[in-house]
Amino acid sequence: MAVSTVVSTFELLVKPLVQPAADILGAGRTIIQGYFLTISNLNSSTPVRLRVNFTAQSPNLNSQPLLAFFDVAGSNQPLIPFSTPTTQTYVISIPPRDTGLFLLQPDVTDRRVVTSADTEIRGFVTLSLANLFGSNSFDLLLTPQQRGTFLPQNFPTDNVDFDQLAYALPTATGGSKVTLTQFQFPIFPIRQLPPEILELDPGLAEIIRENPDRLNPNPPNLGNGVISETTDSLQQVLSTMVERISELETQATNR
Repeated sequence: MAVSTVVSTFELLVKPLVQPAADILGAGRTIIQGYFLTISNLNSSTPVRLRVNFTAQSPNLNSQPLLAFFDVAGSNQPLIPFSTPTTQTYVISIPPRDTGLFLLQPDVTDRRVVTSADTEIRGFVTLSLANLFGSNSFDLLLTPQQRGTFLPQNFPTDNVDFDQLAYALPTATGGSKVTLTQFQFPIFPIRQLPPEILELDPGLAEIIRENPDRLNPNPPNLGNGVISETTDSLQQVLSTMVERISELETQATNR
């Protein structure tokens, strides 16, 4: 059990199925392919908030326009990511005993994306709890898929000869069921702050690396609200981290 899990690889495409130079039979068609992730919350009474994180290096996720949606009740809700050059993170919520469908795809509402047929992004997906700290465990079922549409060879003149494909992706765990568990920590001096917690908030980690004396039980006032002068326990630091993460989510939503 952990607070996060690696889900699968992903591949986003708007690309000829056969490279034009090798298509001696003229059989190649452009394929538009997206990534789909079905997530079931098996808990009987507790909704779950999740972060779906995509990582792609060469090329990165900002190299092409993308669209993301999440659907629980039958209508696709557009999502706005919190982005870095190589990652995009989306926050979603699933009611108890319910199932949602997440979709990431090339932005084919932009005709230039379709006509240029030059989108090819590969990477991997991780899933983590959005609320890191508490006493809950969440049993989830994950089903990742790639789904695609083949455009007619004479598109857009030919608008009738479309074909589709869908195939399941293997999960990193080898199965569909995963359990994510919130962190629980007793109160103890900040000097015992575990490295894995620092990795969850690089900003806080950088402050502590540059100012190791601030791990003292009674540190001076640091300003900017990261650690207050009265901080003498890990739990207070963790609460501040939660606030920082919430601020990032708000910034992403208001973009």
